[in-house]
Amino acid sequence: MFNKILAILVLGCFSTGLLATTFQVMPLDKLVEESNTAAEVELKSKRSYMNKMGMIFTEFTFAVGDSYGLNNNDLDGEFLKINMTGGTFNGVTSYIDGAPDFVVGERSFLLLKRIESKMYLSNFTMGKYKIEEQDGQVYYVSTVFPRDAEIGRVKKEKMIEMVKLKYKLSRAPEVDSFVPPKAEKKELRNVFSKKHEWEKRSPAQEDLDKQASHDGLVAMWGFFGLIMVSGFTIWWKLRQGTRA
Repeated sequence: MFNKILAILVLGCFSTGLLATTFQVMPLDKLVEESNTAAEVELKSKRSYMNKMGMIFTEFTFAVGDSYGLNNNDLDGEFLKINMTGGTFNGVTSYIDGAPDFVVGERSFLLLKRIESKMYLSNFTMGKYKIEEQDGQVYYVSTVFPRDAEIGRVKKEKMIEMVKLKYKLSRAPEVDSFVPPKAEKKELRNVFSKKHEWEKRSPAQEDLDKQASHDGLVAMWGFFGLIMVSGFTIWWKLRQGTRA
């Protein structure tokens, strides 16, 4: 509950009008350390609304690309949704000076913070990086300190390496909905396993099969011999009757 109140105080407590935000340069490893998920995203839509307390918020809906530490519980369907203070609703505008701004269609790299199953932008606007390409390289550019030597313009490879190390990931995890169903693969393996066992029988099973085959052959010849004897007996009696 304390974390939820803290998140509201940091991200949401403001009066209608303008509030100033002061940022201080933070080392890149510290920025990453204070997050617990990250993702490349593209803004699909945004809408502003007023809550029961009369505070205006904006809901941002993002399509998710490469993600690190996200899971299905963090998503609304296939989209990542983040609510932030500020916006315009019914002619009333509230905003914080320095608050992150997103344009529909814009691609960004976000350092995120999960608090009580809700997703927030870690360190407010400092958690947003623009995605830029130059000379075949992809860079994440800080929206707050774009000219800072350390955190202003970071190569994607460097950022992802730090993120994976912090989140203890060996690779970028995909959202569960994109993972092939493991149950079906397991079922197929079981089927192939049974077929394999049937084709490669044990020596004991082969001996039993040979014995069964031998017993059947003996029974068949015995039956054939019985028919021959019966036929010969009938023929002999008929012949004797004819002579009499």
